[in-house]
Amino acid sequence: MNLTLAYNPLNDAALILVAEALGFYDSEGLSVTLSREANWSNIRDKLAYGLIDAAHILAPMPFAAALGQGPSMGRIIAPMALGAGGNSVLVSAALKRALEAEDEALKSLRGSAKLLAREVAKRRYAGAGRLVFAVPFTFSPHHFVLRHWVAAAGLDPERQVQWVVAPPSRLANMVRDGLIDGFCSGSPWPQTAELNGDGEVLFSDPDFWTLKPEKVLGVRTDWAEANPDGVIALVRALLRAAAWAHGLSHQDDLIRILARTSYVGAAAEAIAAAMADGGAGLILDPQTATFPWISHAKWFLGQMVRWGWLSPDHDFDALARRIYRPDLWREAAGGLGLNLPLADEKDEGGQGSEWLLPAQPADIVMPPNALFDGGVFRCGS
Repeated sequence: MNLTLAYNPLNDAALILVAEALGFYDSEGLSVTLSREANWSNIRDKLAYGLIDAAHILAPMPFAAALGQGPSMGRIIAPMALGAGGNSVLVSAALKRALEAEDEALKSLRGSAKLLAREVAKRRYAGAGRLVFAVPFTFSPHHFVLRHWVAAAGLDPERQVQWVVAPPSRLANMVRDGLIDGFCSGSPWPQTAELNGDGEVLFSDPDFWTLKPEKVLGVRTDWAEANPDGVIALVRALLRAAAWAHGLSHQDDLIRILARTSYVGAAAEAIAAAMADGGAGLILDPQTATFPWISHAKWFLGQMVRWGWLSPDHDFDALARRIYRPDLWREAAGGLGLNLPLADEKDEGGQGSEWLLPAQPADIVMPPNALFDGGVFRCGS
């Protein structure tokens, strides 16, 4: 069974890359051609025109497209997530110095937000321009993270910050050249910029949300309908890759795989920095970080409403369930012996320590699931 699978060169494409490197596609009866893409727009457009069959995509992308926010991707389903976390926010050395007057406050997101508000006020008083932050795509978790942080500072993200969209691998150079003051992107590009002396990582996903949703596997619905066994085989191959990549004993090999020129193609040192404790917090555990939660879908849709990009007058539950397919995850994961969540939704936030998720045949020990501001998102509330 043949398919073309696209990815953006980031650490969180790990499952897609590991599955090829270790032969998991072949062993599931799949002949997969990988397509390395420079940016998210390329992936969106190739999905729309049927040039690729599936892809590593930003979780909000198919919802935005389905609701007329930007060009359509065509009909897409997401049968699994590709991990959790993995992003960092990098700021220029100049901005970091400006925020460092009260170092104690920089140790928390709430504190850094207050210092950000102070810096914006100083710039306005001096007649200087707005701070410029970049993200890899408008409808992206990166954009939502930065907007949430800016809003926590009491600032208006629309009027008091300027936004730029650029490919992840270009962002480090834009900081170095003074074109932007900072960016949020997937690793290893913030770590690359920091190692090159072009800026400093200010915070990472675990600081914002300890179990933050990020990328999903997007599959063209027409390919999925024509190849139902192929979808299950693809999810199985990626879950097997996740089981391997999650193992601590394989981390050095994982870094070497990602560093290949044909894969992520970044310095192994930058990839390792992102993967280390205290780094970007990428979680690849097949049991706790790959289920396509309907509550994640609704959180993303809620963010679009929050920032005025979308009217609340939609059947978000129906849309979420049309695109996110927990049923397909369960079918693939059950055959691999994973525990299957009993529900499709959960509270997002509010869990500051390990907790038990009801599942069959055994409950799942979940990692903390907490947002920096203490918020809890409950579907329907």
